[in-house]
Amino acid sequence: MTSTAAAQRASAKKLQTRDAIRRAARKLFAAHPVESVAIDAIVAEAGVSKGSFYNHFTSRDDVVEAVVGEIRDLLNAAATTGNADETDPARRVARGFCIFLRSAVDDPEGAAALMRIHGGYLSLDGHYNRPLVDDISAGISSGRFSIPTLESGVMLVIAVTQVAVIRIVQEPGLALAVTKAQQMLLLLLRGLGVETNEAGRIAAQFAEEVVRVGSGAQTQ
Repeated sequence: MTSTAAAQRASAKKLQTRDAIRRAARKLFAAHPVESVAIDAIVAEAGVSKGSFYNHFTSRDDVVEAVVGEIRDLLNAAATTGNADETDPARRVARGFCIFLRSAVDDPEGAAALMRIHGGYLSLDGHYNRPLVDDISAGISSGRFSIPTLESGVMLVIAVTQVAVIRIVQEPGLALAVTKAQQMLLLLLRGLGVETNEAGRIAAQFAEEVVRVGSGAQTQ
């Protein structure tokens, strides 16, 4: 075996080990409060040594960030792609909301993990919330949204999304997800100041297109 081949094999093995640890943590975070999940439990679930854990992560918080990053990056990428040609802030928020709900149907473990640890990721300055902050800011600037502050709008979207995702994780099923998406999205858009009839039309459209059909919601 050449030195190059050996290096490639070692690199692949390293990535596999890191991925095994991340996936084990993801599974445990979905089932238990994050603060109760010990590193010993993570390495046992992953089938690796504790030394291997510290070769890839410095702490439990470090692996929490890796789990959140994997899920949020996929969701944000799906929303960015789906909204590439969309300029209306209300419709951009609606699609992003429905992508999160569709992800709870397709990947309930990931959704459950994200909801358990998402409380620490509410900052307006946070990397993962930047697309949402930009959409809410654009909605306020254009007069599309009528809300007291940028922060209140962002917190409203996050709160309604979390409640809806938790509901879908607790009682899986596409039909329920579509119904909850339409109901909660109507509530969300009204809270942002969108007129009732228009909010209802947008909610019905995106619940059908994104949550039921999965259009623009690919996060795998």
